[in-house]
Amino acid sequence: MNEFELIDRIVARLGDVTHGRGVVVGPGDDAAVLDTPSGHQLVVSTDTLVAGRHYPDGSCADAIGYRSLAVATSDLAAMGAKPAFATVSLTAESLTADWAERYASGLARAAAGFGIAIVGGNIARGAESITVTVHGHAPNGAAITRAGAQHGDRVYVTGFLGGAGLALGDENIAEWSLTLAPEGRPGTRKDDSPLGRYWMPQPRLELGIALRGIASAAIDISDGLSSDLDHLCRASGVSCEVDLNDVPLYPGATAMDAIASGDDYELVFAAPPETKGAVEAIALRHGVITPVAILRNDAHPGATWFQDGIPVEVRPGYRHF
Repeated sequence: MNEFELIDRIVARLGDVTHGRGVVVGPGDDAAVLDTPSGHQLVVSTDTLVAGRHYPDGSCADAIGYRSLAVATSDLAAMGAKPAFATVSLTAESLTADWAERYASGLARAAAGFGIAIVGGNIARGAESITVTVHGHAPNGAAITRAGAQHGDRVYVTGFLGGAGLALGDENIAEWSLTLAPEGRPGTRKDDSPLGRYWMPQPRLELGIALRGIASAAIDISDGLSSDLDHLCRASGVSCEVDLNDVPLYPGATAMDAIASGDDYELVFAAPPETKGAVEAIALRHGVITPVAILRNDAHPGATWFQDGIPVEVRPGYRHF
């Protein structure tokens, strides 16, 4: 089967998620043609997942499909952007129709849940990897960056950390399939086990949009809180002190492991103290939000860590190089 026949099989399996609002020309042409709402700015992010590094070799194709779109979409959540479109590039030494169709099934399930149209992509021969580019939009000037936090802002973390990290030690991680997570409301994960959290991250899209005009800075926790909070502090030119006892933990996770393991795709954000009530209201609608620190001006920006008031050394999160 040649690449064009494979593409046709993938597009057929994607079904309804290849078109939608704003899609003028979707898969099948040299490029997609897309509309964006008037008065909005385009927000774009790209993620590459490499087999054996970002997911285990031999993993189930449908789980890889879901995860590949979810982890890219989390960057839009951190920016307070509404997701709209995505392109997907598959590279593999050999690509069977069965594997490609199962991958497309997982991709389509994620796209339907996140409100994303898959508008194009590419297939090439090489070491197995997947590159996903997501496109979203936010009202002019409303996108949340890493660089806006100020002295006195509070730092908050969404959800619970460390669950996906526990999955990395599970010998059955490569055997997990979406068939183990029955269909529920689109964009939800019914399997809240560590493996379910690893393979089906749920980007905080609605929460990120709710933070527009409230959060002064935000970043998604993809590489681990220890690294990602440090990125936010350095981008904003501020520092903070975090006690490990204040980190919200998934049951069974230790604070030291949870802040470094990554793959949670929660958000860490800063907000001025006068927005405390607004943040609490958002938590009532969108889930647990935990305050963990207060920012201050510092000639040496970054995060420092304590436990019971005693300074501790923590592991950095995931590093690509």
